[in-house]
Amino acid sequence: MGVTIRFIWGFPLLIFLLPTLNNFDGRDGGAMASHKLHFVEHTENLVEVKQVYRTGYHFQPKKNWINDPNAPMYYKGFYHLFYQYNPKGAEWGNIVWAHSVSTDLINWIPLEHAIVPSKPFDKYGCWSGSATILPGNKPVIIYTGIAKQKSKPGYQVQNYAIPANYSDPYLRKWIKPDNNPIIKPVHQNVSSFRDPTTAWFNNGHWKLVIGSKNNYRGIAYLYRSRDFIKWTKAKHPFHTKSDVGMWECPDFFPVSSKGTNGLDTSAIGGDVKYVFKASLDMTRFDYYTIGTYDLVKDKYIPDNTSVDGWAGLRYDYGNFYASKTFFDPIKKRRILTGWASESSTASEDIAKGWAGIHLRPWFCDSNFETDREYEDEQFFVMANTPQSYRFGNPATMSRHCLFYTVVDLYH
Repeated sequence: MGVTIRFIWGFPLLIFLLPTLNNFDGRDGGAMASHKLHFVEHTENLVEVKQVYRTGYHFQPKKNWINDPNAPMYYKGFYHLFYQYNPKGAEWGNIVWAHSVSTDLINWIPLEHAIVPSKPFDKYGCWSGSATILPGNKPVIIYTGIAKQKSKPGYQVQNYAIPANYSDPYLRKWIKPDNNPIIKPVHQNVSSFRDPTTAWFNNGHWKLVIGSKNNYRGIAYLYRSRDFIKWTKAKHPFHTKSDVGMWECPDFFPVSSKGTNGLDTSAIGGDVKYVFKASLDMTRFDYYTIGTYDLVKDKYIPDNTSVDGWAGLRYDYGNFYASKTFFDPIKKRRILTGWASESSTASEDIAKGWAGIHLRPWFCDSNFETDREYEDEQFFVMANTPQSYRFGNPATMSRHCLFYTVVDLYH
């Protein structure tokens, strides 16, 4: 404010997921069970949606507008994906947190909306955010709410939401406690203060980063908390860079410099490097650096060989924005997905009845590569998950965008 995913609806989906999703409502011939899955409005009345140019494998709802992926996570046997969605049309507006679940990152079923504008702290918008799994396997979402204050239109605050029932593997209902917001802007740009990251834990505190700007300087503010409710801003920014504009949808995560497995967001150690990603509002692309994390000062420092800002490394050189990663604890990998707004005009989107897709999910391989042509600049490999299909050719690799390995989302 990509990953081969196939959105399948109706009977084929029921056949595939019947062994696991045992609580369909029977509307499409599926089995009845004690727990009903409530389908949402974007699965119905689809005759007006034009199917030309729709994808076969990418994640997208049947109609209307979709943008940022939010709070992807794994919980009790299911992958959860939340996303910015307009239930009323194929243009940006009326944004809610839509919610879908999957057992394989390919076949998805939509549930009822998880977070919708309803409280003073998010009445004018429920924008992007992230999920953190707290001790006891308890997920919590922190997201940006758009509130309204006198003389401060577009006032952005950070709120949290928790499941109404932790025993529900589908996490169908979410509660926004009344003690929100938990983070407010203080001496910051109140209309550019958004998109909190997944939190990590060290030195007795939970920590997260929020994107912002001061004129054309991109800023990532770090906040600390002992209880996940009371948050305090660090004295100095976590990271900052001039002449880049707003840092939207920041992401921060560790990668192993020796192993190939993904790492939990709270992982630390001598063999750990760190990736900081920002989505630049000025260019509408995602850029990242590799560096170190000073645990004492709570600051991120890009390596000398890792160019910062819009001249640096990009996740993808196509239409790719607002990406988000999460750690898959079952397969020990870090999965990344992002949003593509495509190239159609707003009027064309309205005419066809849908807009936007999510790109194929990648895993972030921690095997670092060195590009001798570019002064030994290092980058980490992002690839489609291994051993099934090949999406590209190693001969076409660039130092900026690597997705040349194979994909296997079933293993």
